[in-house]
Amino acid sequence: MPTTPNPTADSAVSTTYIGIDFSKDKFDFNNLQISGSSPNDPSHHRRFLAKLPKGAHLICESTGAYHRPLVMAAHAAGFKVTVANPRQVRDFAKGLGRRAKTDSIDAQTLFLFGVKVEPKSDQPPTPAQVELNELSVARQQAVLERSTLKVQLPSQSTKLTRSLTKARIDLLTTQIKKLEAAIKKAIASEEKLAAAAARLVQIKGVGLITAASCLAFCPELGSLSRNQASALLGVAPFNEDSGNVNGPRHIAGGRMRLRNVLYMAALSAIRFNPILRAFYTKLRTAGKPAKLALTAVMRKLFMLINHLIKNPEFQLA
Repeated sequence: MPTTPNPTADSAVSTTYIGIDFSKDKFDFNNLQISGSSPNDPSHHRRFLAKLPKGAHLICESTGAYHRPLVMAAHAAGFKVTVANPRQVRDFAKGLGRRAKTDSIDAQTLFLFGVKVEPKSDQPPTPAQVELNELSVARQQAVLERSTLKVQLPSQSTKLTRSLTKARIDLLTTQIKKLEAAIKKAIASEEKLAAAAARLVQIKGVGLITAASCLAFCPELGSLSRNQASALLGVAPFNEDSGNVNGPRHIAGGRMRLRNVLYMAALSAIRFNPILRAFYTKLRTAGKPAKLALTAVMRKLFMLINHLIKNPEFQLA
């Protein structure tokens, strides 16, 4: 493991945080005392973790599959880990005036992000949570691909293309059913997940797959405040005011996969949940656009979901 001084870091900064930038074949790391790169494979993960100081807090970005093995190994070894939102880290880098982007620079930026922001460490996922996340991602991708093919099918006039598209739709439908069966099995395999899912399906408009997806894409459920829940979902209204001008509120950021799940759940809720249907109707009657009213329903629904997990004694009317 190469060790070189970090000339840009303040010497007074704690060395607890270690920024790690992942790619398919390697990962770069950086903090006050160490910087370098290493192959991204299990044996080098073990060597890297063995040389870290006790109590180190690893900061990385969500990169799909590339970061997961080391993150899981770090959790198992007792280290703190934060998998940060890439957009938030990039905005932080822009705030520092960092336009250049390389693996080593990104690792250093992640280190500084940890020092300045002091993000909360993630809870180590259980094997069932890891499985549930992977299954839920696969199902969401399959559903999206099937929807795209269904839209394309009516415009296809060639016999072969129509036949192949229909075959792919049928295959995806079969795969979605298998994934949904596996999701139900993963939920049932862990008592905490099963209890949480059972709480969520008490909400009219929320089925087991929607509940499972919420638990998969938001393991923090039950520990969030109302404002944190809105921001995490990406439906918190942000001000755009300056001087005497009050600009329109807008939403931004959040977890895309989770927001997609809540969007579909909100569509179901305004049909089958009398309270949320009345809330939506009230907003529309007041002249609010349909998109804004539906976003408000998503926010209200997600707050209810978080509240149910946070307060096991709370009973729906």
